[in-house]
Amino acid sequence: MFHEEKRDFRRMQIHTPAKLIPLDVANGAEIEAICTDLSATGLAIHLDEALEVGRLYRVLIASTSTAITSFDATARVIRATKEQDGSLSAGLEIVNFN
Repeated sequence: MFHEEKRDFRRMQIHTPAKLIPLDVANGAEIEAICTDLSATGLAIHLDEALEVGRLYRVLIASTSTAITSFDATARVIRATKEQDGSLSAGLEIVNFN
């Protein structure tokens, strides 16, 4: 029996650097992360510091091709988890593309 994807959009499994820029002025430090999963509506990342659920970030992923533009979107943290191995991961919902 085949596993049927229940999401509306396909997910791409990737492993690429991403930069998160907080959209509030109080804490403007950029956060480096690794994007592991990307779809039309969201992304999953691994990172070294915890994110606050509900917080908005500008997410930048540089393109490695001149034919494809870089990823630039505003996204909201909807899940932040400490994994069993101690690493941190987060799920972000894309609010809009910049």
